[in-house]
Formats: sequence, structure tokens, C-alpha cells
Amino acid sequence: MVENRSAWQPGLQPDIPAEFRALETIYRPENVSTRLVDVDEIAAQTGLSHEDLVVFKPERLALHELIIRITADVVVQEGSDESALGRNFRRIANYLITRHLHPRLEEITRTYTVLHDTVYPAVRQALSQTLFNPPPARPAPKPAWLCFWRRNANPPAYGESIQEREHRAITQFRAIGLSTPDSLNAAIHKGLYRVLSTISGNRGYLGPDLELLTRLVGNHVCNRLGSEQIGTLIAPWIETALREAGYPRIPNTERPVLISLKGASAAGKSSLRPMLKRMMEERGIHTDGYATISPDIWRRLLLDYEALGDAYLYAGRLTSHEVIIIDGKLDRYIRSKAERYGAMPHLLVDRFRFDSFSTERISRVLHGTYVKHVDTLYMYFVVTPPHATVERGWERGLQTGRYKAVEDFLDHSVEAYTGMPKILFKWLAYDRPLFRYEFLDNSVPKGTFPRCIARGTQHEINIMDCSVLVDIERYQKINIKARNPDEVYLSGSVSSVAGNTGFLNQCIARIPTVNFIDPETNAVYLRVDNGTFTVVDKEAFAKTLENRERHEIFSVIAPEITAQITALSATAPSSR
Repeated sequence: MVENRSAWQPGLQPDIPAEFRALETIYRPENVSTRLVDVDEIAAQTGLSHEDLVVFKPERLALHELIIRITADVVVQEGSDESALGRNFRRIANYLITRHLHPRLEEITRTYTVLHDTVYPAVRQALSQTLFNPPPARPAPKPAWLCFWRRNANPPAYGESIQEREHRAITQFRAIGLSTPDSLNAAIHKGLYRVLSTISGNRGYLGPDLELLTRLVGNHVCNRLGSEQIGTLIAPWIETALREAGYPRIPNTERPVLISLKGASAAGKSSLRPMLKRMMEERGIHTDGYATISPDIWRRLLLDYEALGDAYLYAGRLTSHEVIIIDGKLDRYIRSKAERYGAMPHLLVDRFRFDSFSTERISRVLHGTYVKHVDTLYMYFVVTPPHATVERGWERGLQTGRYKAVEDFLDHSVEAYTGMPKILFKWLAYDRPLFRYEFLDNSVPKGTFPRCIARGTQHEINIMDCSVLVDIERYQKINIKARNPDEVYLSGSVSSVAGNTGFLNQCIARIPTVNFIDPETNAVYLRVDNGTFTVVDKEAFAKTLENRERHEIFSVIAPEITAQITALSATAPSSR
């Protein structure tokens, strides 16, 4: 099916063609009770996202809850190749679905129906008593002579505008949602706040349609709370099934380690897992002692790739929105467990999602969900040339059936390399957890472990190859419309060393100690302490400057010292 196609001519567009949109898992009638045409119309009217408008059926919510519990709680073996994790995950999931969920679908549906029949009347009542309750009538005007004597009194607030009234109601919903101890009442009022504030923020008003607003808020609450209640229902079934089948649970630990892989799509993050497995074993963390979060392995549980026909190239895209939804549920599940038990398992997080490099999202989710419970955060920044991600991604597609357009790979590279410095400095600002990071140059043959070109903590960074840190900035400025490798990288000042040392200069300015190290001898040749440069080893520094690009880099970031060492090298007698 991939004849006459190649990495640079894969035969698919960045966006899903209109004729294939109905195949997306969040629109398929076996998964949701909403119709694509209705979702499109309401999204245009309200500004709500399509993910917020679809209504999952109870059996689909049960699948979501099963996926997050296997991911967070069950030991899934990696195997000898990258795809083994997905195969082993699906084997466990299919066993639980067939033996323990399908036979109890009536009970799952009944639980959801009870919630549905409770939520919608409660939402209608809350809206009717606030936004759709007529305001108090303005009293008849007082005689003029009485107004004269009472002109300094504060007038009653009968002149509240519609927008003011809506704002007051939305604020009230939020306050109730945060303060009420009742979980159902809290979920309803949080749903009212989230849905109505989004609509109001997008179009400036809520509108007069009580039925529409009731349906939108009710759908949101049933998606969120329905999933949680179904998860609570099936949890003991899963527990019993895992015990009977002999599948081990991942243990919690009081000093958990979080390993996070950061890199562009198809940068080779998954191929690093064997290296990280070895590293974790060296720290006493065995294979059954940590959870691997790799959402890509969920996709084949969500969609039958073999039944897609002409749409097979878009299989990955057809599951993307649902994967993001489940990923968010996983974050909440892990946070809830950590807060409940005061502990969590070691985690290896291998995912690329569109908000992976959003510092706002990182602060809200990573810090709120994981990091306050984590002892040490290891972050690996995988640096792969953008053109190579296109070629690696094509090879991955041939193996997994998950393809992407060339423009998608290049655009993801821009997002990743723009986000890497932001994430680094975001976490450098925190004293806790201990933050250890490495930058890995993955421009190596596939199957080869990448070179470590920099590593450090909040207080110190050791740089073995500064040119790759310059590349990180260069890769932010590529041509995402390229149709071959030669068109990817821009020429002239855009790609010059002088125009791309910003990230390196930030490291020097914001990290207390910066060591430049000879990778062959592991010796420091140049140190920067709080912005002050000191040459530690003149000969090693001079040897480094023999490389033309590194000479250019040091001429930009430390021009005087570089000039001095260059002059000394020129006058020194050559050794024979």
C-alpha cells in the first residue's frame, strides 16, 4: 500500500481530508453519541473544542479507564524491540476487556445512566435559578421632593447588564465548585464554570438558549465524572483479574524518580528506553519497578488500522484527539493516587503532545500532578536534525502504520526546539525536586546510543559539545514547507553562529557554573562562574579552537579570551 511513496513524498496532507474526518475515533458512532455535523456546528457557534463537545458512550469511557490503570498500575514488559511494549500492553488490555468488561457492560451502562439522569436536571436547575431567573423588577420612582432629600444614598444595583449578570453567575459557579464537599455538586459547578466561561470568553455572551447550555454542560460533566465513576466501578474487577492472571502491580515508592524524554516527533525517544532501563537498573530500579507512559501504544486499542482502507495513512491522526483526552485522564489519576497514598511509582514518560513544550501547561500539570511528589526529575532532551525526523518517521510508519506529513514532522521540530530552552529554565528555577538533565545528540546511526553533549543540575552544567546547543537554536528557524533535505535549513545570517548563540548565552547567564569539557579526556578547559570566564587548560582550549565552528562560537560568547588563546597558539612552537 506504500508503493511509490517515500519519506519526502509520503502521500498524505497535514490535515485529515474531509472525506476521512468521520473516521476519527472521537466521531465514530460506536464510540460516541454525538454526530460530527452537530459538533462542527456547535463548535463554530460557541468556540468550544471538538474534544469538549463529543459525548463518549459508557463502554468507551470504560476503555479509557482501563487504559490509564494498566499504564499507571501494571508491569508491562518492554521486550527486545520498540514495538514489544505496545504488543504486551494490548495483550493485557484485550484479556481484561474480553473476560471482565464485556460481560459486565450492562452494569457499566446502568451506572452511567443513573449519573446522566441526575446531572442534566441539576444543571438545568442551576442555570434556571441564576442566568434564566428574571432579575428583580425596578421599583416605581420616588417623588421628586423625596429624591432631593435622599440624593446621597447609594442606589440599588437594578441596572446590571446581561454581561455583568453572566460574569457574576460564572464566578459564583466557580466558587461553589471549589468549596462544596459534595463531589457531584462540585463536578456540576466546575463544569458550569468551565463550559460557560469558555463560551463567554470566545464570543462575549452566553445566549438565551437554556436547552443548549444545559446539554453542553451536562455532556461535559458526564464525560468527566462518568469516566471517574466507571473507573471506580471497574477498579475491583481489574484488581481481581490481575491477581488471578498473575500480572504484577507496579509498587509505589517514597522517593520516586521521574524520567522525562523531550524531543520532536520521531526524534528517536523510544529507542532510548533500553539505555534508560540500564540506567535505572544501576540505580536499583528494576524492570518491574517503574511505569512507562508512552501514549502512542494506546492507538491500536482505539482503532482497527486494518479496516481503514484508503485512509490507512491517517491512522495515527485519526486517534490523536482521543489519545490526548486519555492522557489528561492519566495525569489526573496519577495525581489522585499520589495525594491519596502520599507516594507514587517511578515513572518513565515518553510522549510528544502538542502542549508538551508549553511552560504554562508544564507548570500546571507536571508540577501539580507529578513533581511535588517526586524526589528526582531526570530530563533527557533528544536533539535530532529535523530532516532526520522525517526519514525516521517514515521508517516508523512502515513498522507501526502511523504516518505523518513532512510538514508535521518539521513543524513539530520547530515546536520542540523552541520549547527546550523554556522547559530547561523553567525547571532550573525550582529548588525541588533535584533536577538532572542531559542533552543527547541523536544524529547517529539508528540503533546507536546518542552522544551526551551536555549534562547538569540547577547549579552546574557540563558542556561537551557547544555546537549542538547552537543547533538547537538553528532548528527553530527551518523551512517547514521543505520537500527534500536540502530545503530544510536556511542559509545566510539566519543559520550563522552569530545569529544562534542565544540559548548558549542564556545558559552562561542563568546557570551559576558552566564547565566546557574535552569529551575525550573529560577535563575542564574553560569555566564560567556567575558570568566570569576562566581558562583552566590552555592547551585543551586551543585544541578545541582548531574546530572552525567552535572557534566561531567562542569568538562570539568569549571574544577576548578566544583571541588571546588563538594568538598564543599561533606563536607557540609546534611539537613534533
